[in-house]
Amino acid sequence: MSHEQSNPNYNIVVDVDDDEPTLEFQDFATTNAQQGRMAPGNASAPPPYQPPSGADAAGGSHSMWQAEYWAQYFNVDSQDVVQRTYLAVVPKDSFLDVYNANPDLWGTFWIPTSVIFAMFVTASLSQGITEALAGHPHEYDFTMLTFAVFTIYMYVLVVGAAVYGATKYFGSHPGLMECFSVYGYAMA
Repeated sequence: MSHEQSNPNYNIVVDVDDDEPTLEFQDFATTNAQQGRMAPGNASAPPPYQPPSGADAAGGSHSMWQAEYWAQYFNVDSQDVVQRTYLAVVPKDSFLDVYNANPDLWGTFWIPTSVIFAMFVTASLSQGITEALAGHPHEYDFTMLTFAVFTIYMYVLVVGAAVYGATKYFGSHPGLMECFSVYGYAMA
């Protein structure tokens, strides 16, 4: 049992590095050690949703051909991804309040990529088993992978754009990235 688990009042972390003779102390007195979250009363609710505008919405000074432009749309952590996926599938609270003006394309990119990977692996596995039972050598069918990539990503782009168009038609004013983000997480 570690010292942290045996003493609930433990709130100091000692970082020991063999290369340097100094110690660094960090005080985590305001956090709850069991959950790794802020203690009740210390945290405030996030500000209400404000759609991005100006240079920040357009990627700042970076060109869309630079990695820095796209990095801003993948700036999320695991807790954000789980929370956004849950709220997109089970709309208990407002997704846009949790979204908090941080548009991301994590769900829009990684969920379809996971589907493509799973389709290719299972199709290749079944094809490999069938060919092994027939006594033929197995060769991967990469045209199937190309077709899956094209079909799934076009589906995501076309339906995401249709959702954006429908929301504009019915009087809502979300941005394109917001629509792609909500739709991307809802694909889970």
